Amino acid sequence: MKKVLIISVLFAVLGAALIMQPIHGKTLPYYSGKAVNYNGVYYVGTTNTGDFELFALNNGSLDKVTDIQSNDTESHTFSDLLFQQADGNLYVYLVNGRYLYKYDITNPLAPEVLMKVKDNSWDWFSRVEMVNGNLVTIGSKGTKVWNKDMQVINSYNMVTSVNAADAQFVSNGTMIASLKGNLNVYSTATNQKLSQYTIASAEPAATKSFVSDENLMYVVDDQNLSAVNFDGQVVAQYQHAGNSGYDVITSTDPNYLYFSDGVGVVKMDKESFKSVKWNWTINTSPAGSWATGLASANDVNGNEKVAVFNGNEILVLDSNMNRVAEYTAVEKDTRPIEAMTLSVDKNFAATGSQIELRGTGFSANETVDITIAKIKVDEAQTDSAGRFDVIVSVPSVVAPLNTDIKVTGEASNLSYSTSFRIE
Repeated sequence: MKKVLIISVLFAVLGAALIMQPIHGKTLPYYSGKAVNYNGVYYVGTTNTGDFELFALNNGSLDKVTDIQSNDTESHTFSDLLFQQADGNLYVYLVNGRYLYKYDITNPLAPEVLMKVKDNSWDWFSRVEMVNGNLVTIGSKGTKVWNKDMQVINSYNMVTSVNAADAQFVSNGTMIASLKGNLNVYSTATNQKLSQYTIASAEPAATKSFVSDENLMYVVDDQNLSAVNFDGQVVAQYQHAGNSGYDVITSTDPNYLYFSDGVGVVKMDKESFKSVKWNWTINTSPAGSWATGLASANDVNGNEKVAVFNGNEILVLDSNMNRVAEYTAVEKDTRPIEAMTLSVDKNFAATGSQIELRGTGFSANETVDITIAKIKVDEAQTDSAGRFDVIVSVPSVVAPLNTDIKVTGEASNLSYSTSFRIE
């Protein structure tokens, strides 16, 4: 069964004029992720902060054990993850737009990069799944199926991260479903749409979550949890208590489903389509919590645990919807860790020529605007240490001109400049 979830050296200073303001990190919410049982340990993974964060359940405590940052300046945050167990090891696939990574996290304290793939078609990866043993990516160039040698063996261009938001490749490998106002079912053999189901949503272009088995798709929208066949016909419905539906997953016991509606989590019997257990998480969680994403796996004793991505926390419930553990979101510190510098490979250059800029001391993983003679010439992305390195072109101006190069952080408002002469 497959699931759709709505559901990132010190340089020489050549001269400076510095404007600096204190900045503070923001607490980033948890809204999606995945869970896995490996060697008896229940793990929860998420990329919601832009890093890959791995948590382990241990004696009633959910503890962070790994934090992997993306240091690619062109794609500085991870957007999705996929766990894989093979050959006795635990792996995680990560996508950050430009690249697809595979890490060995068998020892979570010492993760190891095994693979880094960049698609030659300039695909921008946003999602990663596993279908019939093959890796599947969803990106700007479509839905792609990869073999073990990381070669694309199938591609479905009608479903992309651009036209279908968070839609995913689903079911038994013969269908593709797209969520954006509608639940669309496609044949992978003909690339034709077979059916459509209109979801109830206050936002017509909103995406909603579903899971599928061999016969039915289960979709949660702003009114109901619905069982829908592949012809787009409703088989059963359950009206939930929230104003919006967020996620639905299959239990490790295939007779049950779980879904979230913001105010809580409900356990459903698939055959009777009635609720059997629930937890009003909004009443017991920290202020601001809102139940959105869900993930499920068994613990060391074979008992199911459900991870609830609950805004201000990651909450773990047992199969009876009782609270087991939680991890509270903490403020992500993006303050500069180095002194601000800005260097250029030459002090003067002709219009139209290229120069190299390098900077430090900006906020981590932020966009910086680059101006020369008060003309914006480019943008750059800082890495996790607040550094950047970029090639820019000198603008066309009346020369010669003594001016400056200025770099300003869009998020931090930190600014640094150095003198420059256009010949």
